[in-house]
Amino acid sequence: MTRRRTPVLAAVALALGLTGAVAPAVSTTPIASTPIAGRSAADAVMLGDSAPVGNAPYRFSAKLDGRPVRWNPCAPIHWQFTPGGGPRGGFGVVTRAVNRVSAVTGTRWVLDGIVGSAPTTRWLPNSPDASRPVLIGWSDAAHSDLLSGQPRLVLGVTRTAWFGTDDHRGHRVAAMRAAVIALDRTDRLPLTGGASWRSVVLHELGHTMDLDHVADGRQLMSAVLPRGAADYAAGDLAGLSRLGRQAGCVNVP
Repeated sequence: MTRRRTPVLAAVALALGLTGAVAPAVSTTPIASTPIAGRSAADAVMLGDSAPVGNAPYRFSAKLDGRPVRWNPCAPIHWQFTPGGGPRGGFGVVTRAVNRVSAVTGTRWVLDGIVGSAPTTRWLPNSPDASRPVLIGWSDAAHSDLLSGQPRLVLGVTRTAWFGTDDHRGHRVAAMRAAVIALDRTDRLPLTGGASWRSVVLHELGHTMDLDHVADGRQLMSAVLPRGAADYAAGDLAGLSRLGRQAGCVNVP
């Protein structure tokens, strides 16, 4: 259930100049950087009886020049929660899952409040100037395009948006700027334990950090949620370590 990402390159004009009356000289005009941006496809996790065992402990969703596209771990990640008719105690489950990701990655998450916005693709910004907090919450197929048309066993879906620049000198840099997580309120799961809402939220937060699905049923990032998994496994943790503070800051010009 992995999906491929395709960066969207926005075209801008390049300023070129010639000086001198006799012969052209090398221009000293800086080459303008080109904005680059991308959105992930909808990453869905479903409940199942079994999943294959593979050799890849982790994968990254969005990559640029072979490197994962990460949040800037040196800046706070803001988030909001929407109840959306989810289970009683859902806010506490989401908060504890956010705290777990924060601890594993060394990132600081800041709650901006509880809102009534439905978790849909429309939440994602079209430019870095309009970036929004990570929105996490429950909804259903009638109110969220992320859940509409998904198989019955799907529990949650995530999409992300990232932005960056290309300086045309072989240097491209980008950072995650927004994400939205839709949890299907029509599913009935326990709040904690194996195959619970906690494990679903941890899975979706893995996507938010840029982890992709893996063909290894022992990892929480398997497309089929391991029934006994209540927390990240070794492969998940190894991947998250490459996406957080340990990997350094991400500075986008």
